Amino acid sequence: MKTFNKTLIAAATLTTFGLAAAPAAVALDASASVATSYLWRGLDLGSGTPALSADVSGSVGDVSYGLWVSSGDTSAGTEYDLYASYGGEMGGLSYSLGFAQYNYPTTDSDDAVAGFQGGKAEDVIYSLGFSGITATVYDAEDSDFGAAYNTLAFDLGSIGVLLGDHDNQGDDGTVEMSHLDLSYSVNDSLSLTVSTIISSSFEADETDTTVVASYTLPF
Repeated sequence: MKTFNKTLIAAATLTTFGLAAAPAAVALDASASVATSYLWRGLDLGSGTPALSADVSGSVGDVSYGLWVSSGDTSAGTEYDLYASYGGEMGGLSYSLGFAQYNYPTTDSDDAVAGFQGGKAEDVIYSLGFSGITATVYDAEDSDFGAAYNTLAFDLGSIGVLLGDHDNQGDDGTVEMSHLDLSYSVNDSLSLTVSTIISSSFEADETDTTVVASYTLPF
């Protein structure tokens, strides 16, 4: 996703996992990306504005972690995310349990979107995969908005297919939206995604289609 304020947050993440004393065992990967818009779970949060992002990630054993920073979207502003997960594979079945925290330092807490506590949101993430098919649940159970997001992804080599479903149960009722994403990796750096909303509790969303091109450069 996005790449961040690298040195300080990477150090904090390593300390959290008790790894600061063994830097030789830690290998970090980093990349920077530019996309024609900020596509998030089927929604064009950038309103067609290009988005810049960077990512630093690493792993030790079965634990993976990372930091993602972005120029952000037109509503919540700049963003940095912290994430970590534990996962493995057993008899061809892959599994993972993770946590992600999404931070919006330029968002006024008084104007934050429902479900964001003072410009911050969190997900507990569960994932199971088998034979190129992966089901993932993003559970924001501690959010006042009661947001849940579920995906079913199909890996077809250079082509990816993802079905996503929002189920947000807030004080004002239930907001539902589902979308279909088709992605094509032209090469290791360039990818294209067409995302279409296939159903929504808001009629204006039902025909929305977003096309995003992104270029990623490792460093």
